[in-house]
Amino acid sequence: MMTTSDALPAEAAASLDERPARRSVGRAFLRPLPLAAAVVVLVSVLAALLAPQLAALSGNDPFTYHADALGPDTAPAGALGGVSGDHWFGVEPGTGRDLFSLVVYGARVSLLVGLASTLLATVIGVVLGIVAGAVGGVVEKLVDFATDVTLGFPFLIFAIALSALFPLEAPRALLLTLVIGMFGWPSIARVVAAETRVIVRQPYVVASRVMGARFGHVFRHQVLPNVASTVIVFSCISLPGRIAAEATLSFLGVGMLPPTPSWGRSIGDAINWLLVDPAFLLFPAAALFLVTFSFTILGDTLRDALDPRGGRP
Repeated sequence: MMTTSDALPAEAAASLDERPARRSVGRAFLRPLPLAAAVVVLVSVLAALLAPQLAALSGNDPFTYHADALGPDTAPAGALGGVSGDHWFGVEPGTGRDLFSLVVYGARVSLLVGLASTLLATVIGVVLGIVAGAVGGVVEKLVDFATDVTLGFPFLIFAIALSALFPLEAPRALLLTLVIGMFGWPSIARVVAAETRVIVRQPYVVASRVMGARFGHVFRHQVLPNVASTVIVFSCISLPGRIAAEATLSFLGVGMLPPTPSWGRSIGDAINWLLVDPAFLLFPAAALFLVTFSFTILGDTLRDALDPRGGRP
């Protein structure tokens, strides 16, 4: 049986092990590729937060039509999609809206929906995963059944049908967040449940429950801190997929509605103008690729730094 004197050295050793782990994470993010990815993510977040100010620097906004920037066929006048001193990324074919403003404002939608849906999926997955792994029995079977049903449900069909049912006045960003988040929890729930089953069998957890600790205490102080690193890494890795999911739904016409700027909807509109104005596709697609790729690099870097078997010396 573990005594208090036995537990104290173990806790002290664990606290000492955390310092090299933190240094390892810091060194991992100072490598060129993760550092560049962090810069891209920081720039995209600042662009989303400061979208009105950035658009004002170019003297434009994403809602004003510039017919004078279009040719007789409503394609952008000039080379590279109408790139000029007034329109840094050119203009949107057919409307003449400033493409730079559309891209920076589109970052707001993509990052907001991606981060909010990831947070929602993480909260649901962590709670259900810990409950299933710690309680077991019928509760675990119910969570497993709900996980299987959610994973087996066709996401795109459900999202398209739900979009058709909701009125056009409904807040689309909230709808996308709920749909993407509610379909995103099963994977993290399975990972957390598997780790929780191992944690609750550890001697310090068993001793705590024998001494009368309630489930809430075990949840907050013993299980949750031990799965935190896994949850953070999993969330970072899954975030690019959720940003891409919003872009996919907007690309299909069931996400953000015009005139709200969205990278996915801009890419979808650009397909019809690809042969006439390739630049219209280039800038929104490049922004989407750089952000999702950078988040993927950061997630992989964090995973490798926190994984003792995969970490680098």
